[in-house]
Amino acid sequence: MCLTQRESPTAIPRRLGCMAANPALSTVSHAGQATQLPALYAQEVIALQRDGIDFSINGLRHQSGKWSTRGVLYLTNLRLVFVAKQADAASGLAAFELPLAYIRKDKFNQPIFACNNLSGECWPAAPGGGPQGNLPPHGFALYFKEGGVGTFLPLYFSFVGIARDNLHKVQQQPSAPQELVATAFVDPSDPSRLYLAQPAQPAASERPSAPKYAANYGVDEPYEAM
Repeated sequence: MCLTQRESPTAIPRRLGCMAANPALSTVSHAGQATQLPALYAQEVIALQRDGIDFSINGLRHQSGKWSTRGVLYLTNLRLVFVAKQADAASGLAAFELPLAYIRKDKFNQPIFACNNLSGECWPAAPGGGPQGNLPPHGFALYFKEGGVGTFLPLYFSFVGIARDNLHKVQQQPSAPQELVATAFVDPSDPSRLYLAQPAQPAASERPSAPKYAANYGVDEPYEAM
Protein backbone atom coordinates (compact mmCIF):
# COMPACT_ATOMS: atom_id res chain seq x y z
CA MET A 1 0.00 0.00 0.00
CA CYS A 2 1.16 3.57 -0.61
CA LEU A 3 -0.47 6.65 0.85
CA THR A 4 -1.26 9.28 -1.76
CA GLN A 5 -2.77 12.04 0.33
CA ARG A 6 -4.32 12.84 3.66
CA GLU A 7 -8.01 13.64 3.68
CA SER A 8 -9.05 16.45 5.96
CA PRO A 9 -12.07 15.84 8.19
CA THR A 10 -15.28 16.57 6.32
CA ALA A 11 -16.84 19.85 7.38
CA ILE A 12 -20.18 19.22 9.04
CA PRO A 13 -22.76 21.52 10.57
CA ARG A 14 -22.07 22.55 14.16
CA ARG A 15 -25.51 21.29 15.10
CA LEU A 16 -24.13 17.71 15.16
CA GLY A 17 -22.26 18.79 18.29
CA CYS A 18 -20.10 15.67 18.67
CA MET A 19 -16.34 15.17 18.39
CA ALA A 20 -16.95 11.54 17.33
CA ALA A 21 -18.48 12.65 14.02
CA ASN A 22 -16.25 12.63 10.93
CA PRO A 23 -12.90 11.67 12.48
CA ALA A 24 -9.78 12.40 10.42
CA LEU A 25 -9.17 9.88 7.63
CA SER A 26 -6.22 9.05 5.40
CA THR A 27 -6.61 7.98 1.78
CA VAL A 28 -4.46 4.97 0.89
CA SER A 29 -4.01 3.63 -2.64
CA HIS A 30 -3.89 -0.15 -3.08
CA ALA A 31 -4.15 -2.05 -6.36
CA GLY A 32 -5.34 1.07 -8.09
CA GLN A 33 -8.17 1.69 -5.63
CA ALA A 34 -8.42 4.39 -2.97
CA THR A 35 -9.21 3.23 0.57
CA GLN A 36 -10.04 5.49 3.50
CA LEU A 37 -8.40 4.52 6.77
CA PRO A 38 -8.55 6.17 10.20
CA ALA A 39 -5.75 8.69 10.78
CA LEU A 40 -4.09 7.09 13.79
CA TYR A 41 -3.21 8.53 17.16
CA ALA A 42 0.26 7.96 18.53
CA GLN A 43 0.56 4.32 19.68
CA GLU A 44 -2.71 3.42 17.98
CA VAL A 45 -2.83 0.44 15.61
CA ILE A 46 -5.51 -0.95 13.32
CA ALA A 47 -6.42 -4.49 14.39
CA LEU A 48 -8.88 -5.41 11.67
CA GLN A 49 -11.15 -4.20 8.90
CA ARG A 50 -14.65 -5.50 8.29
CA ASP A 51 -16.62 -4.77 5.11
CA GLY A 52 -20.36 -5.09 4.57
CA ILE A 53 -21.41 -3.47 7.86
CA ASP A 54 -24.72 -1.71 8.35
CA PHE A 55 -24.29 0.99 11.00
CA SER A 56 -26.90 2.96 12.88
CA ILE A 57 -26.40 5.68 15.50
CA ASN A 58 -28.86 7.91 17.31
CA GLY A 59 -28.70 10.94 19.58
CA LEU A 60 -27.15 13.15 16.90
CA ARG A 61 -27.87 16.86 16.83
CA HIS A 62 -29.42 17.26 13.43
CA GLN A 63 -32.97 17.14 12.11
CA SER A 64 -33.61 13.38 12.28
CA GLY A 65 -31.19 12.68 15.14
CA LYS A 66 -30.23 9.36 13.51
CA TRP A 67 -27.86 8.04 10.87
CA SER A 68 -28.06 4.62 9.21
CA THR A 69 -25.87 3.52 6.33
CA ARG A 70 -23.52 0.81 5.03
CA GLY A 71 -19.76 0.88 4.97
CA VAL A 72 -16.51 -0.41 6.42
CA LEU A 73 -15.68 -0.88 10.10
CA TYR A 74 -12.17 -0.57 11.55
CA LEU A 75 -11.26 -1.86 14.99
CA THR A 76 -8.20 -0.28 16.61
CA ASN A 77 -6.86 -0.66 20.13
CA LEU A 78 -8.59 2.64 21.02
CA ARG A 79 -11.67 3.01 18.81
CA LEU A 80 -14.27 1.59 16.50
CA VAL A 81 -14.21 3.72 13.34
CA PHE A 82 -16.98 3.35 10.79
CA VAL A 83 -16.47 4.79 7.30
CA ALA A 84 -19.54 5.06 5.08
CA LYS A 85 -19.51 4.08 1.44
CA GLN A 86 -21.12 7.42 0.66
CA ALA A 87 -21.40 10.59 2.74
CA ASP A 88 -24.84 11.66 3.87
CA ALA A 89 -25.94 14.62 1.75
CA ALA A 90 -28.14 16.16 4.43
CA SER A 91 -25.80 16.07 7.44
CA GLY A 92 -22.39 15.71 5.80
CA LEU A 93 -21.63 12.63 7.89
CA ALA A 94 -19.10 10.33 6.24
CA ALA A 95 -17.56 8.55 9.25
CA PHE A 96 -18.06 8.07 12.98
CA GLU A 97 -15.78 6.93 15.80
CA LEU A 98 -16.71 5.19 19.05
CA PRO A 99 -13.99 5.37 21.76
CA LEU A 100 -13.76 1.87 23.24
CA ALA A 101 -13.40 3.21 26.79
CA TYR A 102 -16.70 5.07 26.42
CA ILE A 103 -18.78 2.11 25.21
CA ARG A 104 -21.24 0.61 27.68
CA LYS A 105 -24.09 -1.93 27.59
CA ASP A 106 -22.46 -3.57 24.57
CA LYS A 107 -24.13 -6.83 23.65
CA PHE A 108 -23.83 -9.30 20.80
CA ASN A 109 -27.26 -10.26 19.47
CA GLN A 110 -28.22 -13.30 17.37
CA PRO A 111 -31.88 -12.79 16.37
CA ILE A 112 -33.67 -15.65 14.63
CA PHE A 113 -35.04 -13.63 11.72
CA ALA A 114 -32.30 -10.99 11.31
CA CYS A 115 -28.52 -10.77 11.00
CA ASN A 116 -26.11 -10.89 13.92
CA ASN A 117 -25.41 -7.49 15.41
CA LEU A 118 -23.48 -5.70 18.13
CA SER A 119 -25.46 -3.05 19.98
CA GLY A 120 -24.66 -0.69 22.80
CA GLU A 121 -24.25 2.88 23.93
CA CYS A 122 -21.28 5.24 23.76
CA TRP A 123 -20.72 8.47 25.67
CA PRO A 124 -19.97 11.46 23.44
CA ALA A 125 -16.26 12.36 23.51
CA ALA A 126 -17.04 16.05 23.84
CA PRO A 127 -17.38 18.72 26.55
CA GLY A 128 -20.34 17.68 28.68
CA GLY A 129 -19.96 14.01 27.75
CA GLY A 130 -19.02 11.11 29.98
CA PRO A 131 -20.96 9.42 32.79
CA GLN A 132 -21.32 12.60 34.86
CA GLY A 133 -21.89 14.98 31.95
CA ASN A 134 -25.14 16.42 30.67
CA LEU A 135 -24.97 14.79 27.22
CA PRO A 136 -26.77 11.44 26.88
CA PRO A 137 -24.94 8.49 25.32
CA HIS A 138 -25.44 7.59 21.68
CA GLY A 139 -27.22 4.33 20.95
CA PHE A 140 -25.50 2.34 18.21
CA ALA A 141 -25.79 -0.95 16.35
CA LEU A 142 -23.44 -2.74 13.96
CA TYR A 143 -25.06 -5.31 11.69
CA PHE A 144 -22.83 -8.04 10.26
CA LYS A 145 -24.40 -8.62 6.86
CA GLU A 146 -21.62 -10.83 5.47
CA GLY A 147 -20.23 -13.85 7.32
CA GLY A 148 -19.50 -14.75 10.91
CA VAL A 149 -17.88 -12.94 13.82
CA GLY A 150 -15.55 -15.53 15.36
CA THR A 151 -12.49 -13.38 14.66
CA PHE A 152 -14.04 -9.96 15.30
CA LEU A 153 -15.77 -10.51 18.64
CA PRO A 154 -12.85 -11.86 20.75
CA LEU A 155 -10.57 -9.04 19.57
CA TYR A 156 -13.27 -6.42 20.14
CA PHE A 157 -13.99 -7.49 23.72
CA SER A 158 -10.26 -7.81 24.48
CA PHE A 159 -9.54 -4.26 23.31
CA VAL A 160 -12.61 -2.85 25.08
CA GLY A 161 -11.48 -4.38 28.36
CA ILE A 162 -7.95 -3.02 27.97
CA ALA A 163 -9.21 0.46 27.03
CA ARG A 164 -11.42 0.63 30.10
CA ASP A 165 -8.64 -0.55 32.40
CA ASN A 166 -6.09 1.89 30.97
CA LEU A 167 -8.27 4.99 30.92
CA HIS A 168 -7.68 5.96 34.55
CA LYS A 169 -4.11 4.76 34.98
CA VAL A 170 -1.65 7.59 35.53
CA GLN A 171 0.98 5.59 33.65
CA GLN A 172 -0.64 3.33 31.11
CA GLN A 173 0.84 -0.10 30.56
CA PRO A 174 1.46 -1.14 26.96
CA SER A 175 -1.22 -3.57 25.82
CA ALA A 176 0.83 -5.12 22.97
CA PRO A 177 -2.10 -4.77 20.54
CA GLN A 178 -0.15 -6.21 17.62
CA GLU A 179 0.58 -9.34 19.64
CA LEU A 180 -3.15 -9.79 20.24
CA VAL A 181 -3.78 -9.46 16.51
CA ALA A 182 -0.97 -11.86 15.59
CA THR A 183 -2.36 -14.54 17.92
CA ALA A 184 -6.05 -13.92 17.14
CA PHE A 185 -8.30 -16.85 16.34
CA VAL A 186 -9.11 -16.92 12.62
CA ASP A 187 -12.69 -17.95 11.96
CA PRO A 188 -13.02 -19.22 8.35
CA SER A 189 -16.57 -17.85 8.23
CA ASP A 190 -15.47 -14.38 9.39
CA PRO A 191 -14.35 -12.15 6.47
CA SER A 192 -12.59 -9.66 8.77
CA ARG A 193 -9.17 -8.64 7.49
CA LEU A 194 -6.48 -8.71 10.18
CA TYR A 195 -3.72 -6.07 10.05
CA LEU A 196 -0.57 -8.03 10.88
CA ALA A 197 1.39 -5.03 9.57
CA GLN A 198 0.27 -1.42 9.69
CA PRO A 199 -0.36 0.55 6.48
CA ALA A 200 2.17 3.30 5.86
CA GLN A 201 0.87 6.66 7.03
CA PRO A 202 3.12 9.74 6.92
CA ALA A 203 3.69 11.80 10.04
CA ALA A 204 1.29 14.44 8.73
CA SER A 205 -1.64 12.07 9.18
CA GLU A 206 -0.72 10.79 12.64
CA ARG A 207 -2.35 12.48 15.57
CA PRO A 208 0.23 13.72 18.08
CA SER A 209 -1.23 12.32 21.26
CA ALA A 210 -3.80 9.98 22.74
CA PRO A 211 -7.49 10.90 22.41
CA LYS A 212 -8.90 13.25 25.04
CA TYR A 213 -11.97 12.27 27.01
CA ALA A 214 -14.54 14.47 28.67
CA ALA A 215 -13.17 16.57 31.53
CA ASN A 216 -15.53 15.02 34.09
CA TYR A 217 -14.27 11.53 33.21
CA GLY A 218 -11.19 12.01 35.38
CA VAL A 219 -8.68 9.78 37.10
CA ASP A 220 -10.72 9.81 40.29
CA GLU A 221 -13.82 8.35 38.64
CA PRO A 222 -13.94 4.60 37.97
CA TYR A 223 -15.32 3.30 34.70
CA GLU A 224 -19.08 2.89 34.97
CA ALA A 225 -20.05 -0.35 33.25
CA MET A 226 -23.77 0.30 33.66
